[in-house]
Amino acid sequence: MTRNNGFSLIEIAIVLFIISLLIGHLLTPISTQIDLRRYKQTQKTLEEIKEALLGFASIHGRLPYPASNQKTGRQDSTLYTKEGYLPWADLGVGRVDAWGNPFRYRAEDDQKIFWNGSELRVKDNLTTNSGDSRVAAIILSTGKNGVPEEENGNQNKIFMYDVDIDDILTWLSRNTLVNRLYATGQLPPE
Repeated sequence: MTRNNGFSLIEIAIVLFIISLLIGHLLTPISTQIDLRRYKQTQKTLEEIKEALLGFASIHGRLPYPASNQKTGRQDSTLYTKEGYLPWADLGVGRVDAWGNPFRYRAEDDQKIFWNGSELRVKDNLTTNSGDSRVAAIILSTGKNGVPEEENGNQNKIFMYDVDIDDILTWLSRNTLVNRLYATGQLPPE
């Protein structure tokens, strides 16, 4: 009688199945860690953009206009009070988020920011009323999927800040901007 020292096909299939399950469970946390790292990196870039906006306003006495071309990143005065791309070249900041999507940007009319109160609003999923959020500018990353979600894609003056969507939204508060301009003597005349 001959003795078989090898593995049967069933035994090999079971081992391969177990190994594939283990590798699959290891890869899921890695992709989650990568997404988390990209989210944090995008938030850091958004904070740098806010500081660059304040610096620009301190020098010029106004916020920059949005850019119509994401590749050049230069202000376009025809987009005054409209949404466009971040004028990254004029601000000296990065033009894309951690997923490679261009940042979106919208600034309020100077007269509304400084004297009449802003019409730009930020709301979350817990409140049905956006209220007076006193927003001077919005900076938006469309997140991992690259598409503005909910009200962020409507081109209106209300933007959604919600944990259930992957857009990452930040804003420059009217009060912060006015205080910075007042401190630098750049507050525009009434």
